[in-house]
Amino acid sequence: MPSVDIGGVELFYEERGAGRPVVMVHGIPTDYRAWSAQMEPLSKAGRIVAMSRRYAVPNSRKGDVSDSTVGNNAADLKGLIESLGAGPVDLVGHSYGGFVAAYLAVDHADLVRSLVLVEPAVSTLLVADQKSAAQVAALLFRSPAVALAARRYQTGSLTPSLKALDAGDLAKAVELNVDGIQGMPGAFTQFPEETRRMMLDNARTVAEQRTEFPRFTRTEASKISAKTLVLNGALSPLWLRRIGEVLAAAVPGARRVVVPGARHFPHMETPELFNRHALEFLTGARDA
Repeated sequence: MPSVDIGGVELFYEERGAGRPVVMVHGIPTDYRAWSAQMEPLSKAGRIVAMSRRYAVPNSRKGDVSDSTVGNNAADLKGLIESLGAGPVDLVGHSYGGFVAAYLAVDHADLVRSLVLVEPAVSTLLVADQKSAAQVAALLFRSPAVALAARRYQTGSLTPSLKALDAGDLAKAVELNVDGIQGMPGAFTQFPEETRRMMLDNARTVAEQRTEFPRFTRTEASKISAKTLVLNGALSPLWLRRIGEVLAAAVPGARRVVVPGARHFPHMETPELFNRHALEFLTGARDA
């Protein structure tokens, strides 16, 4: 499996196909294998490169994950694209990886030809400073259902999953995280064994959620110049769907698609539908 070294950070990746590069960036708690159902179908659109972010399998980076910030991951991604001589690329990012992809698209527009943001977890679009009680209260005032949904995730999933991780109960941390981000108790156990094993392999990346997020509001999103598609699962938690709505409205010319029957992992839950939408968009972006 090929890898590149970006300033001392080793990044492994899998690739399929040839031609125009399509770089795939996974979320938490997954790795390059999260895109296994996309590698062959999307290779019709070009050379598919599915990377593993700095603390994801099979990378062997040591540390407590505190340096796996959105900014550092975006720098890794920039280095990968440049080392492959692949820019500008079509960039696909899921969840935390979607935040990373959007961040790169603002700071390095020359490297991103088009952008597919899958359930992008850009929580700063709802509350720019999440330590600000006033901003949290403002969200509750203007969008009470969204604020309460986000609060349920924080208290029922995020906080206890991080506590379980700190206590060394990796399996519990992953289960709490996945159930919460799916908005459904027992969601983790419903994934195929292979998927559950991949998530458990990447349990420590749950800690990425305690890193400090960079400022990324509607103002930053409006600077994205790449042709953009935002994909949400129809059954995803309300706060994530709201982020998708806000992001699609802020990015000039962006289009949003809601995938029926999917929650937070539409590329794994409903791959045929996801691949159809993604391939249609990527082919259209290539022709344009």
